[in-house]
Amino acid sequence: MRLRRGLALAAGIAVVVLLLVALAAAILMQPRQLARIALGSVGDALGLDIDFEGEARYRLRGSPLLEVRDVVVRAPGAGAPLLRAERLLVSLPWSTLRERAAPLVLERIELDAPVLDLALLQAWLAGRPPGAGRLPTLSDGIGVRDGRLLGEGWALHGLDLDLPSLGEGRPVAAHARGVLELAAPTRVHFDLHLAATRPADGAGASARGRVRIEGADWQLPATVAASGPLRFGGGILRVAPLRFGMSAEYRGEGEPLRFALGTHGPLRLRDGTWTLAPAAVALRVEGIVPRLDLNGRGAFGHALLLEFTGRMPDWPEAWPALPAPLDASPAPIAVALAYAGARDLSGPVGLHLRRDGAQARAGVRIPELLGWMDAAATGTPLPPLAGRASAPRIEIAGAVLEGVEIGIEPGDAP
Repeated sequence: MRLRRGLALAAGIAVVVLLLVALAAAILMQPRQLARIALGSVGDALGLDIDFEGEARYRLRGSPLLEVRDVVVRAPGAGAPLLRAERLLVSLPWSTLRERAAPLVLERIELDAPVLDLALLQAWLAGRPPGAGRLPTLSDGIGVRDGRLLGEGWALHGLDLDLPSLGEGRPVAAHARGVLELAAPTRVHFDLHLAATRPADGAGASARGRVRIEGADWQLPATVAASGPLRFGGGILRVAPLRFGMSAEYRGEGEPLRFALGTHGPLRLRDGTWTLAPAAVALRVEGIVPRLDLNGRGAFGHALLLEFTGRMPDWPEAWPALPAPLDASPAPIAVALAYAGARDLSGPVGLHLRRDGAQARAGVRIPELLGWMDAAATGTPLPPLAGRASAPRIEIAGAVLEGVEIGIEPGDAP
């Protein structure tokens, strides 16, 4: 009798267990349930809340593969999402689903039409404890298609990013293409190869490739190279120092103008404002634009700020000739440049030039100056500027003039 009761009890327990297993399997086999378990593992490892509002599908043969639509990623407790995406695909090994341990091990992530809010991302990163959350390992990397990055007063869209692999302590290489929208109508098309010594704070990073800056009626194709140690802390992104070089060609209505530009200094991004200070700038060009060596600072945010001083080694041959004795002086021309205004450089730029006691102060608007450069071969030899110049002594057609002061207004030239 006792044996029969024992067998009956064991059979009952077995039936209950089988029912529970079947019920659990039925729940787990639901795409949405399985997707939430997998995304919960990823979110727990990264310290983020990852959810989705659209359809979900999965593949369990080989490595589990999950694909969800209308993805929303938030920092814990945040209202607004820092990331949205039309589609997210995650390929991950079974061990990640079972153990849910850190560091997270995945195979591949794909994102279609993601929209990332840079300010919210920086706020989340700034609130993370030091050293919290190691980067996941991605053996087959990351693919992004038609992405958008939203900043303060600027946006990056049409982003395609290919990162073949990612791992702690390993070198990083990626290819990025897209369009950066600044103050309308200025746009920057870019096709860059990105690299870093490792995916960690303070790692050396670089970007090389092609860009094309476009305005309303001009464009500037260029080859660029930038490098420096990349750091993030306290809500500030830093590249200190940044080394940047550009070989470019300005194309407007006139002849193309080729030039080279180099800058060096600490670059910072904080609260939506980019700053480069203190900065050294070198401009090398032939023709109507002067060679310059400058030091100062620049900032780009809701407005544009430029404050630089330095020297012009030579007076450009394409400019109107200086009167004697200024034309024969071997001294470089001291230059001061200042701008504070709209981000498209439509406001007046202040210039101050000095050599051997002579000086000139002027204000010029870049769009008008570019138009003058395009028509320089057939138009007026005087640039469209307003200002005053003075010299202790000049010689003109054999006459000697002392204590000379000249005022210039746009349109004075015939």
